[in-house]
Amino acid sequence: MSPGLTTVPLAARVQRKAIGVGARLFFAWSHLAYRLRPPWGGKLRAVDHLTVPCADLAVAERFYVGLLGARLVMRVDIPFLERMGRPADEIARGVHLSVAFAGGPRLDLFESPIGQPPRTAAHPHCALWVAPGKLLAWKERLNAASVPTYGPTRLGPPGQASLYFNDPFGNHLELVTLGFTGEIPVGAPDISVLDYTWAGP
Repeated sequence: MSPGLTTVPLAARVQRKAIGVGARLFFAWSHLAYRLRPPWGGKLRAVDHLTVPCADLAVAERFYVGLLGARLVMRVDIPFLERMGRPADEIARGVHLSVAFAGGPRLDLFESPIGQPPRTAAHPHCALWVAPGKLLAWKERLNAASVPTYGPTRLGPPGQASLYFNDPFGNHLELVTLGFTGEIPVGAPDISVLDYTWAGP
């Protein structure tokens, strides 16, 4: 049994699981309803990718692919951009890695020393979906890799849980789930405790 579950009554755990299933069904229905609503042509389909500024792509690859388990989709380097016909004065700004998780949009990790959010600001951040029973294991995995975390904490309905952390460049990330049955505090994270220097896994 996961830590914290012994103090939560069975009825509350069942309720939290039911809320999680209901929320996932609601979002699935919302996506379907959008696709079925007229006009059928010309609708935006989905978020294709998000860009994340990273000062060092080798470190970014070790973090996002090595630690978080993303799949490297494409390495966009200078020779690739030259073959694509990009103007010479734009090539350096176009170098990036494209990574993907099991679902959702692709993350394009761009080589850039600037663009990260302020260290103490909660937004913007990128939230990644995780199964409710895996959230605490992810906390352990991140902490074992010397990545500080905040949470889990709850900002939504019972059963919602979030775990906050930063990538090595200060980009804010969140692992979020619905159906979490453990007892956790309610409230916003203290982002200021997430600052660190990462030495790698």
